[in-house]
Amino acid sequence: MSDSDRHYRARDIKVSFAGVPVLLGVDFDVAPGKIHGLFGHNGAGKSTLLKILAGVNQQDSGQLFLGDESISLTSPRDALRQGIACVYQELRLIPGMTVWQNLFLGRELRKNGLLDDVAMKEHTRHVLQDYKLKMQPSSLVKDLSHPDKQMLEVVANLDREARFLFLDEPTTALEGAQAEALLLSVQRIAREKNIGVVLVSHKLDEVLGVCDEATVMCGGKVIYHAVSNIAKQDIVDAIVGDAGLAADENERTSRKRADTASSPYLDVRSLCTERLRDVSLQAWPGEVVGIYGLAGAGRTRFCRTLYGLEKWLAGDVQLAGKPYRVSGPAGAISQGVGYLSEERKKDGIVPLMSSFTNATLPILHRFRKRMLVDHNKAARSARQILVEMNARGDLRGPIKSLSGGNQQKILLARVMGQDAQLVLLDEPTKGVDIGAKADIYAIIRRMAAEGRCVVVVSSEEEELLEIADRILVFHQGSCNGLAVAGADLSIAGLRKAAWNGNVAL
Repeated sequence: MSDSDRHYRARDIKVSFAGVPVLLGVDFDVAPGKIHGLFGHNGAGKSTLLKILAGVNQQDSGQLFLGDESISLTSPRDALRQGIACVYQELRLIPGMTVWQNLFLGRELRKNGLLDDVAMKEHTRHVLQDYKLKMQPSSLVKDLSHPDKQMLEVVANLDREARFLFLDEPTTALEGAQAEALLLSVQRIAREKNIGVVLVSHKLDEVLGVCDEATVMCGGKVIYHAVSNIAKQDIVDAIVGDAGLAADENERTSRKRADTASSPYLDVRSLCTERLRDVSLQAWPGEVVGIYGLAGAGRTRFCRTLYGLEKWLAGDVQLAGKPYRVSGPAGAISQGVGYLSEERKKDGIVPLMSSFTNATLPILHRFRKRMLVDHNKAARSARQILVEMNARGDLRGPIKSLSGGNQQKILLARVMGQDAQLVLLDEPTKGVDIGAKADIYAIIRRMAAEGRCVVVVSSEEEELLEIADRILVFHQGSCNGLAVAGADLSIAGLRKAAWNGNVAL
């Protein structure tokens, strides 16, 4: 049988966890030399399917085939022996080791009983040249860019003779140009080496450009499949449905007519820090203000400065017409400022605490009784908000067990629970899928509809055009305060503005 006929097939895959059905008879194909996009909301079953295909978990029923041969996978190592490998969001490289050491990790070459460093370095050099990678064999992994690290892990699997490769959210931590370069490299390798690739991603605009076919899962089933002529809107409709999108648009239109009469709630004039220079902008209560810009333009530092995490040197900031200046988050919270960090795992959640506790951390003092915290009362308060937010999963268990989208909802509930009137959201949908995005967009609009002043930082142009009433651009640490209505901008216009620093096109 030729490689071109040796498809990897899953047929009628079913699996349950603790008696709860997760996959309900899934069929899925991966063809050599082709890229297959796999999409779906949190809990759709795509991660479970990925783990079964990669040998991490085993199905309850159904079969896996390589060509016409039925196979059984008991571990990732077993899958790799069959030519099947998976690269996850959390890379498994060792930062303090070199490129060649990571490439040969666990399969080192020996000569006369000793490690053959020369042979391994030479082989690595040939591999890097073959895959057109510019890194050096002796470079430390910690010194590589994130795209280079991802490509190294991809190549390390291919050098172990993987013929089918699963990439789980490969562009989550990458900016636009980096993501495009990575995906084009993967596409080239798939074509040249006849590798079957599966891309699991929530960034449709990035990955659809390289996909040969697409599958959407919902509720443990395949609900959409297309080969060639893949339409983004068809995928979105399959995941979230036309009615929800139409309702969101109607909500936005009606709110915009009502939120333009008041004075600015946030008024920033010539703000300067060690990294920011002459930042000016205004934001009104009841509106969503979008902030766009290239990586390093100062968007995150601006939010951190307003939240008291970075020191400002000059400038004037007013909240509701009153001078505002704080030296730490406690001061910001006391003055009604809430902040959602871009890095929820690093700066947001406390992994082993419950969702209820995470949601109420800044306001636990409200539930004190005789110097002790009434955690049951706090949990009841948190539950009310989380139910309204459509948060799913075991909310009493550790928050780390929840999906990324549900973790993000918990952090948004934290902001709402502290009654923040100025809400700073830094990449609020980073690492979440389309279904969770729709929920988060609804939460953001709800906060604005309640009269809060909402500032959203995002690297995704379509996201800002979807949810922002007005958009400002940061450029090289500065913002000139000129804003344009989101309805009057395009993706091309935003990108142009990010390069020249002027959004008033």
